Amino acid sequence: MKKIYGLIWLLLLGMVPAVQAQKIVRGTVQDNSSKEALPGVTVALKNSEVGTTTDTQGNFQLAISRDTVTLVFSFVGFEPLERKIILTRDTTVLAPVRLKAACHLDFFYHKHLELSLLSGLHYTPLGGKVKVFYPYLIHGRHSMGSLRAEFGYQGGAANYQRNATLALDNLFVDCDHNVDVAASYQRVRLGERGFVYTRYTASATYTGKLISRAVPVYLAVGRLTYAVEEISAARTGLEAGVDYPFFIHLNDSRTVNLSLVATGRLAWWQDYWQFQSGLETQFKRYSVGLSFNKLGLYTEVTTRVGFTIERRRTRKPVGR
Repeated sequence: MKKIYGLIWLLLLGMVPAVQAQKIVRGTVQDNSSKEALPGVTVALKNSEVGTTTDTQGNFQLAISRDTVTLVFSFVGFEPLERKIILTRDTTVLAPVRLKAACHLDFFYHKHLELSLLSGLHYTPLGGKVKVFYPYLIHGRHSMGSLRAEFGYQGGAANYQRNATLALDNLFVDCDHNVDVAASYQRVRLGERGFVYTRYTASATYTGKLISRAVPVYLAVGRLTYAVEEISAARTGLEAGVDYPFFIHLNDSRTVNLSLVATGRLAWWQDYWQFQSGLETQFKRYSVGLSFNKLGLYTEVTTRVGFTIERRRTRKPVGR
């Protein structure tokens, strides 16, 4: 009997160092964007069944018997995160662990053709515009490049205005950034006043956390050639602007939310400043717009009424 008790005592003594060797890891898990605590996050040792979950304050505590471990943090709706930790003390308090929201980009674009009637209130009373949109021309992990081509013409008497744009929308896209690129052409002739100008621009429109997630910012470089009576010149320049989306809530017999986009562009051509602005809205297949363009002797306000012909196509969500 004494031998049995002795063996039990030796076994208990052998277990004491293992218990004493355990170290404590503490920390807090937060949302990377809002910095708010995340309750219910799973915190586990990689390749093991040892783990715990964060409390209502986002705090966790874990007992570990090794000096070097990898902790895995996982939570529904967030990207899993791994962190390698070297434990040099009996209790280690980690800096806040921040999880990023999982990224799933949903695109529901359709091929469409938009036909519009244009009417200038001053120099160019009659015209039209054609817009073609072809989605998913480029399909990659960080690109859903969609082709957009536009051409417009309006004229009257000895005057005219021509506009053309070729763009790749969503050329670069992820959950934090979106970049569109475009090349544009514009030519205006005022025969009755002897003023002509032609401009070419290359532009990029950025939407994202570096500036604003809601307001796209537009930047462009270009070249302007102009002629006024006997004087002609060519100038390079810069253009900047924003596209500001907003909503109007109409509450009558039925609720209607009207979505509008206001645009503004200011260009510097060394000899001239050019200002362009617009306001557009769309309801089902119909769209209306109002635009303003001023450069030198040319000032025009144009109204637009458009109709869209769509070819429906679905697209699976793209995740990062």
